[in-house]
Amino acid sequence: MFFINRSFTEESSLGQALPPGFPAPFLFADGLSSVETLLTNIQGLLKVAVENARVQDKQIQAEKRELKMELYREREMRESLERQLTSELQSRASIQKRLKKEKKAKRKLQEALEFESKRRSGWRTLSNIRPRPPLLPSRCTPPTTTPRTTLL
Repeated sequence: MFFINRSFTEESSLGQALPPGFPAPFLFADGLSSVETLLTNIQGLLKVAVENARVQDKQIQAEKRELKMELYREREMRESLERQLTSELQSRASIQKRLKKEKKAKRKLQEALEFESKRRSGWRTLSNIRPRPPLLPSRCTPPTTTPRTTLL
């Protein structure tokens, strides 16, 4: 048989309040069905809780898969951007080397041009100081040879 302890505020089946700790009357056949109903309700609640847990677990698993895919896509994008950055940096370094070589070649050409300009302007200055005599027909003829005597 079942005993049910009711608190002081609860009432007996006759509507009278029972003091705390006072054993409730025995449950008979009609009370037994309410316990079965209570157990059935508890069992139903447990089934609902289990089903909710399964649904929640499926949602969590789906969310995990989605987050893993997002992580994978972001990782792939990051790696792709890193490869692109590496390529761009290598290209930049190559262009900078070529630019440096071209600047060096330009500087050498500029120096050579300045040197040649100075040399030519110096030649003009010298030609202005000592003008060349004009070529005359008398000077165009080969000089006459005079025999040289050699000393022995």
